[in-house]
Amino acid sequence: MKVPILLPNIFNHPFTYESDINLKVGDYVVVPFGKSKITGVVWDEFEKKNNRNFKIKSVLKKLDVSPLKKTTIKFLNWFSEYNIIPKGMALKLVLLSSNAVEKFQQDAYKIFDTSIKKNSIKLSEEQKKSLRKMNVSNQKFRVHVLQGTTGSGKTMVYFEALKDIIKKGFQGLILLPEIGLTGQFEKKFIEFFGFTPAVWHSGITKKKKNYLEWNYKRGNKSCHWS
Repeated sequence: MKVPILLPNIFNHPFTYESDINLKVGDYVVVPFGKSKITGVVWDEFEKKNNRNFKIKSVLKKLDVSPLKKTTIKFLNWFSEYNIIPKGMALKLVLLSSNAVEKFQQDAYKIFDTSIKKNSIKLSEEQKKSLRKMNVSNQKFRVHVLQGTTGSGKTMVYFEALKDIIKKGFQGLILLPEIGLTGQFEKKFIEFFGFTPAVWHSGITKKKKNYLEWNYKRGNKSCHWS
């Protein structure tokens, strides 16, 4: 069976592929394209006839992802024509990193188990005093800046404040000034909370990013940081 597959690229038309898989409009698939593999979507029309002769390749697999709605496809066709951009680029707007986030096995998310473990870290009286002030002010949106020398334990105070927030079912976002600090900070985080945070920066692999994106969609309460 021949199927039209639109790719999230600069093309204004879908490509024709062969498939033994039962596919319908909107399904996400992986297809060979040149020397690589790329995610595409089964489109609602074939490429207009031309005089070119080409070998038709086969769809590699169907992704375990909710299909793109026909109304969305219709809108993208209109959006492409109205804004004078290729249909493939319009499709790219609705995909994550030109890809679709596929469901992973449940075991893949064990690393993001957010059950806080007990630790042997104890705050000093000065740290506890800062924490009490911080918790009282946290009833509303406030900015808290702790002043102290390097190694004085400011991070542990912030962690203690964050722990209460996580226990309530919320998430926390920790921003770092540079990627180089991530490794050391992650070790401190694991030592304090007993679970691994979801780390996000430009050096994270594409596969890891897909895990994090899907994990976030599932409502996981791990902390996300940059």
